[in-house]
Amino acid sequence: MVFYFSCNNSEEIKDCADLVDAGSIIVYPTDTVYGIGCDPLNDDSVLRLFKIKNRPLIKRLPILASSVESLANLVKITKEANILINHFWPGQLTLILKLNNDSLRSKYAFDNTVAVRVPDNLCITNLIQLTRNKLLVGTSANLSNHSPFSSLEDLKTSNLKGYDAVIDGGRLNSLLSVSTIVDLGDTGNPKIIREGMVSKERIFEVLREYY
Repeated sequence: MVFYFSCNNSEEIKDCADLVDAGSIIVYPTDTVYGIGCDPLNDDSVLRLFKIKNRPLIKRLPILASSVESLANLVKITKEANILINHFWPGQLTLILKLNNDSLRSKYAFDNTVAVRVPDNLCITNLIQLTRNKLLVGTSANLSNHSPFSSLEDLKTSNLKGYDAVIDGGRLNSLLSVSTIVDLGDTGNPKIIREGMVSKERIFEVLREYY
């Protein structure tokens, strides 16, 4: 049985957050495409998510948070990260940062670094804020090597199966858009891993303003 919730109902958002805390896997809207996720600190849920997406275990998972404060205990916010965060979050920029402590490593979701983002979507940030750990796996809701989607109509016709709940955010405007990924694991040496909605020129322009 799949549970369906609406972004327009605060009680339903809370119910969906409770399911995340209980180990469920949910499909949800972001500021890019629909995502699928779970509590990244729940190894059983994360492993099930890998199987649902047919995703290789060596491909670690990005994490969404509701605020920078939610990430404070998880990752090291470097000077460069802080500059980019102040300019682009919430928004379509993913940062790869070092964990604060190796003891925080997830068995499946992430290693000594983790890709993190605060999305510009009030529905999902409200949901994340209501979860116990204030974090949510943020991978696109599609089988690996298949295209993501911006409408739940596409979900119905996809081969993605095995999720527990869906939160409906309507049709998303940013069709097939992706976040830009910047690796800041090596302090002072930012690397563009994937160029998406935020151009690499804009990223380095912002960083140069402070150097």
